[in-house]
Amino acid sequence: MKRIFTFILVLLLAVSLLGCSSDNSKDEAGITGYVMNKENDRILVVSSEAQDFSANGGVNEFYNAIWFSKAPKDIKIGEKVMVWFDIVAESYPGQSEPKEIAIVPSQLPEGADLTEADALNKALASEAIENQVLAVKSIEYNSQEDSWNIKLKEALSDKVYDIKVEDK
Repeated sequence: MKRIFTFILVLLLAVSLLGCSSDNSKDEAGITGYVMNKENDRILVVSSEAQDFSANGGVNEFYNAIWFSKAPKDIKIGEKVMVWFDIVAESYPGQSEPKEIAIVPSQLPEGADLTEADALNKALASEAIENQVLAVKSIEYNSQEDSWNIKLKEALSDKVYDIKVEDK
């Protein structure tokens, strides 16, 4: 009888602890970054934050990049998005299918005609950029020059592109 009571007590405790655990997978996106390319029904999202793996002998500036298939057609190159997903194919860039995608509202600085997303879209259309996986290091609007200064980095090298986009 004592064993049955102990078993039931342990079972109830386990069930109550499971009920109190939080599921962060719904709260935190798997990747937050910019849509840097689009092909048919898939988009390339490159993380907006670099990770530093130099303490483990890796690179000091790594940007996660994932191609997402079955992306909504209304997402545009240059937009910042948050993507929730489960499984990623081991490659660079990775490949996955989104569970959910949320567009982060683009900034329109005072006096600017273009949004941050529009300026990045124009920069990515520049002929000076080779077909590489690019990460956004910075996007800044210069109100005195009425232009955007965009710094893009090739994800697999140290090459950096400084692009100026007129705010028209």
